[in-house]
Order: sequence, then structure tokens, then C-alpha cells
Amino acid sequence: MDKKVSVAVTCYNHENFIEECLRSIFAQTHQNIELLVFNDGSTDDSGAVISKVLEESPFAETHYFSGENRGLAFVRNDALSKSTGDFLLFVDSDNFLNTDHVEKLLTELLATDSDIAYCQLWDFNAQKDLLRPDLEYSFKKQLEGNLIDASSLVRTSKIADIKFDESLNNKTLEDYDFWLGLIINNGAKPIFVSNTKLNYRVLEQSLSQRGNWENYYQSYFYITNKYSKKIPSELIEALQNNLLLWVDNYQNLQIDRDRQLADKAQEYLEQEEAMKKTIADKDTHIANQEKVISEITNSFAYRLINKVIHPLGKKNEQ
Repeated sequence: MDKKVSVAVTCYNHENFIEECLRSIFAQTHQNIELLVFNDGSTDDSGAVISKVLEESPFAETHYFSGENRGLAFVRNDALSKSTGDFLLFVDSDNFLNTDHVEKLLTELLATDSDIAYCQLWDFNAQKDLLRPDLEYSFKKQLEGNLIDASSLVRTSKIADIKFDESLNNKTLEDYDFWLGLIINNGAKPIFVSNTKLNYRVLEQSLSQRGNWENYYQSYFYITNKYSKKIPSELIEALQNNLLLWVDNYQNLQIDRDRQLADKAQEYLEQEEAMKKTIADKDTHIANQEKVISEITNSFAYRLINKVIHPLGKKNEQ
């Protein structure tokens, strides 16, 4: 299995993660690798880290490209034009690979005569899968929502003139559009590989991007309309209606969750006020008790002085 795999790493401001990513590629059991690293205008120390780590690259074909920030779609298109392998794997610099990851993807792809090999994403911090559990490929499921992550192995001969749509740059779903283009226009055959997972780092930025549902379904509508002549119109309409219903349900869930949080917050506030009142009442009660005790004490002292001092006074007068 001496197939050459081009691994294209895209990096933007990941100085804390890029070394782990690169070293996980160095350690692959499949070693016939062409490594291409793209620094997309990072403003941190990513460039210095990359340069230092690449000095230890075990691959004869190791290439480093650095330039101004352009965005993922442009950088990946650059990688498409520069890669020379039989297969291509994109890896984001904040993720990393198990040592046999490339081997397992490639083995399954060749064994099934497929063109795209994809796998589950593993949130290694939370120790859980990130994608839906039923990842076995079907065209309908792929239309309903992307099964194939950007970091999937693809046969380069099937790519031909397919590019990442640069109008989707810095938006979302540019990888979904790319895979659909390969499947619909070039007849690429995907295969799900269940015996490996991509170690995926969930960052706050990626969470906020995922939460931008308006941006998501605008891109989705753009993409499905783009392929509308090659997909039955009734299927397109049903999928878009399902998406709108799904987004609406999600937003309603968010509203309900926000309402529940608000109710819980109000409950806590009421409990806090009740506690403050109880403490205030207790303080008032203690103050009243102290006042009564003080009055009793003073009264007792007065009577005692009268009883003790007056007799003494009489004795002294004698």
C-alpha cells in the first residue's frame, strides 16, 4: 500500500495546538506522505512554531507556505493546486490524528473502491462523539446534513476541476458544498470508516459559529439551490422545509431554555430575598431581646444598688 497521501494542514492563530497536530502527522504508521502546511496570516507565534517543528519532519516532501490571511476556502484551493499525492487529507491545526488514522482511512477506501473516506469526530476533552450516530452513507442523509467532515481522505483523481466555493469563504458549509460537488458532479463514492476517529478540539469560536443558525441555513439554501437542476425539486423543497422546521424547533428550544433559566434565576432571587428577610427578622428579634435584657439588667442593678448601697450608707452615717 505505497500510495502517496498529501496531508494539507491549515493554520490560523493556533500557536498552542499546531505542534501537537504536526507531530501526530509525523507519527503516522503510513509514512508515504507529502506534508503541506499553510499559515494563513497568523498574528500569533504560529509561524515560528511551525518553522521549528518542521525541521524534524520525517517526510522528504515537506512544504511550508505562509502569507496574508485569506480564509479557509482560498487556502484549501491553494492546497488542491499544490498537492501531488494520490490522495488528499485536510487537517485543521487545532486537531490531531491517532497514529494509524491515515492507514485506516486509506485501507478502507481502497478495500471498498471508494473515493472519500470519512469518520466520526471525537471531542477528546469531553470524551464524546460529536456527529450523529448513524454515519453510514446515503445520499439522502448527506443532503439532510453533512455527514463528511472537512478532514476526510479523498482520491485526487476524482477532484478534477472541483474547487471550494470562495463565495462561502469565512461563512459556513464550504466543505459540505465541496463534497456535494464531488458526489453529484464527479460521481465520487463516500465510505464511512468506523474504526478510527478524528481528535477534534471544540473551541469557543467554533461553538459560536455553530450557533449562528441564520448564517447556516442561508448557506444551506444557497448550496441546495446551486445543485437544484441535478436533484429532484420535490426533494430539495422537502429538505429546505425540514431545515426551516428544525431551525424553528431549535430556536423554540432555546427560547424555552432561556425562559427556564430566567424562571430559575427569579426563583433564586426570591429565595435570596426570603433569606435576607429571615436574617433581618432574626437580627430584629435579637436586637429586641438584647434591649429587653438590657432593661431588665439595668432595672435589677438599680434595685440591687438600692438594697446594698443604702444600708451601707446608713451604717456609715452611724
